[in-house]
Amino acid sequence: MISINRKRFNLIIKVGFVIFIAYIIGFFFFKLASFFKIAYEKDQLTNELQIKKQETLSLKRKIVNIKDDMKEVESRYIKKDELDSKIKDVYKRMSVLDYNLKFLDSKRMCIDNYIIITQLTARSKKGLNAGEGILSYLGQMKKSEKNNTIYFVNYISKPKDIKK
Repeated sequence: MISINRKRFNLIIKVGFVIFIAYIIGFFFFKLASFFKIAYEKDQLTNELQIKKQETLSLKRKIVNIKDDMKEVESRYIKKDELDSKIKDVYKRMSVLDYNLKFLDSKRMCIDNYIIITQLTARSKKGLNAGEGILSYLGQMKKSEKNNTIYFVNYISKPKDIKK
């Protein structure tokens, strides 16, 4: 049988108790430090989130402003249906016996640029030159490679004067 004297037993108990108390105090401080670290990170992330929300709102406002500006700029330029009706009217007035202009379609390329697709039929070389002259007045023209009577006119519109 192993025997331990009373002094040694008390010393072992005291050392064990001191180690236990030191472990509890260390554990407490470790948890307290990790709590403060997590609270600090939470505050940092909350601040970062607020900044990102403000940036997002600012970007949304800028997008709305840009869309409003785009609508205002678009309202200054001719619309496709207005262009179609004006071109049809011009072609109706300009078509004579020697040549005939027929509006086929128009394609919007950008806010102020349209491609007008036109058919030009002429009975003579002078009529063809007169019809091409009218088309070149509208814009830069290009003859179709597949069909000799189809022309593409690059029409660039000018902004309207808007009265405020």
